[in-house]
Amino acid sequence: MLRYLGSAMALKFFSANRHTKRAYRALGNLLGERKRKGGTHVDAYIERGNLFRELSAKHDITKDGDNMLEIGTGWLHWHSIYHRLFYNVNISMLDIWDCRQFGAIRPVFLDVEERIAETLHTNEAARQNIETVVTAQSLDNLYSELGLGYHVDETGSLQQFADESFDCVFSFHVLEHVRRKYVDQLVKEIDRVLRPGGFSLHQIGIDDHLQHYDPKMSQKNYIRYSDRMWKLLFENDVQYFNRLQTSEWTAAFGNSDLVPLESITEHCNIDLMTVNRRFSGFSKGDLSCTALTIVHQKPGAD
Repeated sequence: MLRYLGSAMALKFFSANRHTKRAYRALGNLLGERKRKGGTHVDAYIERGNLFRELSAKHDITKDGDNMLEIGTGWLHWHSIYHRLFYNVNISMLDIWDCRQFGAIRPVFLDVEERIAETLHTNEAARQNIETVVTAQSLDNLYSELGLGYHVDETGSLQQFADESFDCVFSFHVLEHVRRKYVDQLVKEIDRVLRPGGFSLHQIGIDDHLQHYDPKMSQKNYIRYSDRMWKLLFENDVQYFNRLQTSEWTAAFGNSDLVPLESITEHCNIDLMTVNRRFSGFSKGDLSCTALTIVHQKPGAD
C-alpha cells in the first residue's frame, strides 16, 4: 500500500503545473529510453501485436494499401510498426505530446527479430521490413521507408483528419486515459473519420494503473474509493485514467453508428474487495474486468 500511495503522491506532484508536467515528460523520455535501450519485456508487446493480427485476419480488417490511424502511439510506435511488418499499409500516428524514444526502437525490435524468427523465415516482406526498422538512421527515415506519419495534438482531437479518411482506427491501452467528458465526442470522431466499411479496434485498460507501481495491490483497487476520495488522493493529470467500466464503454460506442463485431474481456478476482457505493450499480463481471478489447465496423460498405 505504501508504494501505491507514494506513487500517487509523486504523480500528483508532477501534475501541479505546466512546469512540473514538462519536467515529468522530459524525465520520462530520458529514463524511459535509457531503460528500454537496456532491454524490455517484449513478450506482452508481441502478444498484443499478434492479437491485432489475429483479429485483422478474423474480421478481414487490414488490407494492403489501407490508410490507418493509431490513437496514442507511445514511446516506440509499437503497434503501428509491428502491424506494418506484416501489411503494406499507411499509418498515421497521433499523440498528445511527443514521447518518442528513437534510441530504444532498434534494441527492442532486434529482440523482436529474435523472438519471431520462425515467422520471419516464412515471410520475406516482414523480414525485410524489420531490417528496415533496425537499420533506420532517424525517425524521418523510418517514416519514409514504412509509410508512417506522426502527429501531435495536445487536445487529442481528430479534427485535423478529414471525413472518411481511414480504413481502420485503432488503439491499445489509450482510451482509458481520455477524460470522461470527452469520451462520447471521441467515439463520434472515430466514426466520422472512418470510411464506410471501416473498422474500429481498441484494447482498453480498465485496471488500476497505480497498481502497476505496487503489484501487491488488486488490479481493481480503485473501486474501493468514491469519486471525491479518488480525486483528492489519487487522480492526477500526467497519468490520468478515467475508471470507466466495460458497460460504460459499450454504451459509449453504442451511441454511435458503429456496429459491434467482437468483445474480449480479461478479469481478476475481486471477491475479497470492499466496493464503494460509487460502483454499486455495476455487475461483478463489470467490476472484475481489467482489460476490454472491442471491434466495431462502420456500416455502408459496398
